[in-house]
Amino acid sequence: MVEPNEARSAVLGPMGRPDAEGPARNLFSTPIVVVQTATATGYGLWIVLGAALALGLYADGRGEVLAPLAIGLVLTGSGLLATCLRLPFARDWHGWNPAQRMMPTLEGMIAMMSFLPMLALAGLARGENDFWATRVAGGALAAGSLATLVYTARAAARELPPAVATIANVWPLGRTVSALFSGGLWFWACVASQAETPAHPADPWQFALLAVALALGLVEGVRWRALGQVAEEHGSGAEIATGRGAMGLLGWRVAVAILSVGLPSMLLLSHPAGQAHALAAGLGALSCVIGQCLEQRLFGRAYVRLLSGRR
Repeated sequence: MVEPNEARSAVLGPMGRPDAEGPARNLFSTPIVVVQTATATGYGLWIVLGAALALGLYADGRGEVLAPLAIGLVLTGSGLLATCLRLPFARDWHGWNPAQRMMPTLEGMIAMMSFLPMLALAGLARGENDFWATRVAGGALAAGSLATLVYTARAAARELPPAVATIANVWPLGRTVSALFSGGLWFWACVASQAETPAHPADPWQFALLAVALALGLVEGVRWRALGQVAEEHGSGAEIATGRGAMGLLGWRVAVAILSVGLPSMLLLSHPAGQAHALAAGLGALSCVIGQCLEQRLFGRAYVRLLSGRR
């Protein structure tokens, strides 16, 4: 994930005073939201894959392991790649700029912790996944990815002002649940693209993914409720609730929820056969990522308006 320098130090406003909106604008800016969503999705994909391998529930096959590993590597490495390319919005990666210092920060080292079991799995994938070392590496990949998600989300939440502590407390949980859902959908897309027949409608992992979707809706509701409570305490509740545009904030939230949770859940329950199965899985995964990016941007705009109302 990209953590800009502005989010790590006080940002000065036009009058030379600390500006609380600066970190918020950077945290919720479009490029950073896209990179953070992609990174979290990659780690979520690795969690699902690692857990399936560790429990012995994943089908044998070298390609079946390498495909989700490669997709997860592209997603998780997007923030580091952006920093190495010196893109304006990615001045550092978890406080580390490879062009300026040799050793990464502690946060950067934790973020790279899952890369070791990922490489181990890539080497151990020989067509049969029952080998004990493969299962151990899968468990390490799942545990390391989960720890990375929680730690980096807590680090980002610490940048939020003390007045919104409730939002900061639910941030790691929300990031983890959303990563599990989006990563699970990409895992489904990988399996569907390599399997000739769709999974059985009563497959437990699909019920588990639907349960994660329900949990994601509940967590997002808690986060928005916390933002509304903080807005009411500071007298800016009307501004947050009204929003901009013809649909209003509630309408946009419903539309985004359909993209991020509703459509993927419907595709999960539809169980199309043949080539439509892989198409439905890919569409659900893409819709979820787009919806999560829009959700973060929508929440960010409401959050910045809250900070503006407090001044």
